[in-house]
Amino acid sequence: MAAACIVSPSHGKLEQALKLTDLGAVGKLYNTLVDDYDQPPVQGNIIAQLASIFVRNNAHKVFGIHLIHGHFQVPDENVLLGSTFNNPSIRWAKTVAIDSVDTSTVHGHVFVVAENGLLPYELEDGALPDLSSVHEGFLSEFISYIIKHKLQSLLGLQVLGCGESPMIELILDQGTVMLESSQSHGVQSTRITGWRFESVDGRPRVCAANETHSKMTSGSHKVFNAGKPLPKLENVEDLKNALLDVGVLKTG
Repeated sequence: MAAACIVSPSHGKLEQALKLTDLGAVGKLYNTLVDDYDQPPVQGNIIAQLASIFVRNNAHKVFGIHLIHGHFQVPDENVLLGSTFNNPSIRWAKTVAIDSVDTSTVHGHVFVVAENGLLPYELEDGALPDLSSVHEGFLSEFISYIIKHKLQSLLGLQVLGCGESPMIELILDQGTVMLESSQSHGVQSTRITGWRFESVDGRPRVCAANETHSKMTSGSHKVFNAGKPLPKLENVEDLKNALLDVGVLKTG
C-alpha cells in the first residue's frame, strides 16, 4: 500500500482526513480484495455495536459500513470510479484511467482501515457530503473498534449515496451497477454488502439491508452473458437500455 494515499484522523478535519492524494494505490488495493462470497459471515452484534458508534458521533447520515470485497482485476493505472444517476436511481462504477481523473472532483467511496489510517479502494464522482455535523472523534473511535476486533479485511467505511432506498449490486464487465430494489427484475439477492444506521428516539438502529449483492435468476453473477458480444456502454442511457434488454431493469 502506498503511504501517500493513506489518510489518518490525526490530520485534523474530517474532510482533510479523507482527501485523495495518490490514485495509484487505489486500483492496486482493489486487486487484492476477495469476492464477497469468500468473506466470512458478519456477526449481528458487531453491526449493532458499530451502529452505536455511528449514531453517538452523528456520523450515520453520511457514513455506513461496507463488506470489503472485489469482483475483478482493475487494469494497471486504472481505478474503479462510480457515478450516480436519477430516473431511475442508478450507481454505475467502472474502471477508468488514472490520468483521466481529477482528484478535485471525486472522493473516496469505500475505505479500508490500513496500518496508518484509512485507504480507499473505490472512488465516487462529486464532492464529499457535508461532514460538519460529524463529531471530531468519530474516525478514531471507528478505526480503534475495527482494529480491536480484527475486522480490517472484512468491514470498511462507506460514504453514503444513492438516497435511502435499498439497492442491489450486479456485476458488469469491468464494472458494477447498483439499482433500487424496487426497480429491478429477474434477480436474486445473495448477500448483504452494505449497512446504514439511523437514530430512533435517540437510540441507534440498523436499517433494513441497504445494499445487497445479487445474481440473475439464471444463476449467473454477471448481467451480460460471456458467450455473447458485450453491449457497448458509452453512457448511462446505453447502460439503461442494455439492462432493459436483459430484463434486469423494470420498464416504465
